[in-house]
Amino acid sequence: MKPLLEGKTAWVTGAAGAIGAEICRRFAAEGARVILSGRHERTLAPVAAELPAGAAALVRPLDVTDRSQVDGTAREAIARFGRIDVLVNSTTNPIFNRFEELGDDDWIAVLDAKLLGYMRTARAILPHMVEIGGGAIVNVSGRGGHQPNSPSHMAGSCANGAVNTLTKGLANMYGPRGVRVNAIAPGPVLSPRWDRISAANQAIAGDGPVRSGTAVGNPLGEASTPGDIADAALYLASDLSGFVTGIVLQVDGGGTSAL
Repeated sequence: MKPLLEGKTAWVTGAAGAIGAEICRRFAAEGARVILSGRHERTLAPVAAELPAGAAALVRPLDVTDRSQVDGTAREAIARFGRIDVLVNSTTNPIFNRFEELGDDDWIAVLDAKLLGYMRTARAILPHMVEIGGGAIVNVSGRGGHQPNSPSHMAGSCANGAVNTLTKGLANMYGPRGVRVNAIAPGPVLSPRWDRISAANQAIAGDGPVRSGTAVGNPLGEASTPGDIADAALYLASDLSGFVTGIVLQVDGGGTSAL
């Protein structure tokens, strides 16, 4: 069977995180050339070293809050590989605290890294995707964008809700020009990040009951793995989802109760 991403180039932001790293590994295994972007080269290099032997990769540290860095990375990647067919946005800014203790600067930092970071990479790459005849963008959002139950993650949940809106808006705008734009909304994912969220929620609850945000809260009774999210990203990035755009795919074990 032909690899699902053979001959394609994918740019993955947040590539050093648990989800981003697994997406890089999965995409490379399916034949993609991969550009790995994240805050620090020291955390990206081990991920690149874990890619399948012979996989073409480019490691480029990137601050997604800096438009010049985003635009420059896009230009460099296109110059190196000739094209970018897939963009996966998986960046975040992990600020977890009770609502009344989140300062304006905290909110701005979360929105700048998540919503505006996703906007900047999309803005940098969409004209190129249109020029080459199409492409796919996959935005990693989160269950909180639909169901903001985690008491320490209000800023992130609001950012995820905005990412969902950005996803649907871009899908509507660029579908006629050959670019599909979708999002993945994970629930709890086994990772250091989920450990930090759970600890923050427990600290907010103190000795009282924790209403939500420390248990997985889904019918399957367990958290997902980064591999579960990478599977969804591979589906949305590949031709398997060639007639799918503008969706927010819930990968949360059925934990989202809203229709």
